[in-house]
Amino acid sequence: MRTKRTTGEIAERVLAGRPLDHIPVIDFHTHLAGSADYYYVHRSRPDQMVAYMDRFGVDHFVVFAFSLHSDCGAGNRRLLQSTAGLRGRFSPLVTLHAGFPQDWPELLEEGRAHGARGIKLIAAYQGVNEMSVDWSPALQFARGRGWVVLNHSWGTAERLENFARNFPDVTFIVGHISTGFKRLLEEYDNVYQCTCAHFACASDLPTEKLVRTLPPEKILFGSDALDLDLGTAIGPIALADIPERTKELLLGGNALELAKRLGWNLGKLTPSAKKPDRPRRKSA
Repeated sequence: MRTKRTTGEIAERVLAGRPLDHIPVIDFHTHLAGSADYYYVHRSRPDQMVAYMDRFGVDHFVVFAFSLHSDCGAGNRRLLQSTAGLRGRFSPLVTLHAGFPQDWPELLEEGRAHGARGIKLIAAYQGVNEMSVDWSPALQFARGRGWVVLNHSWGTAERLENFARNFPDVTFIVGHISTGFKRLLEEYDNVYQCTCAHFACASDLPTEKLVRTLPPEKILFGSDALDLDLGTAIGPIALADIPERTKELLLGGNALELAKRLGWNLGKLTPSAKKPDRPRRKSA
């Protein structure tokens, strides 16, 4: 018998193996390049990634280099160069190494000059305690540029709040699924939550509970592709027992609204009436 959770076009398409090409789908947490640490990802050239995206109906990747551990510059350059002609499908982020702040100015300027749209932080994978890093110089660079800053882990809510308050024109994204930043999402217009690695990080947090706990309009879809499969991220949303409109917002509507506010050009994804008007939250 068909259950409520499998009704609606999004669920029907996923169950039938059809792409979600009837709605905007924007993935805010993806990787480019073939290997890092214990990961190996084949078919990771941008043209191969586009074919993979089209298979699922994903319109756009916010993407960063997979070379996280040592020379971030090499990975950033490869990312910026290989996606230069595909900015309608890819928005690159500049990865910084927490252990080498002296490198940040050059990496950030290089990213700016080649169309980067933000910063990726991942101190935990670089052998550095997140709580010991002062990201303020990088955040200062991001001001006024329409940039986002996506962090694998911000540490504590108090730490992220300090950054969000002091840099109100920078958009902060909690990189992996959590409800620990609920108050910040409610109080700060520039703080968002990503759904990335849902099945790995929060198997006890179904999408139904996520949207009851957090402001649904502050949730962004993320998959961790290509080291994780897109299906592992789409499924928990597509098959959730939540309204169809909420699924649309989580999969891409919220991201499209954010891109519009930041002044991003996402090619064919022109912001439209698909997103409902919502009251703006003030930045404290």
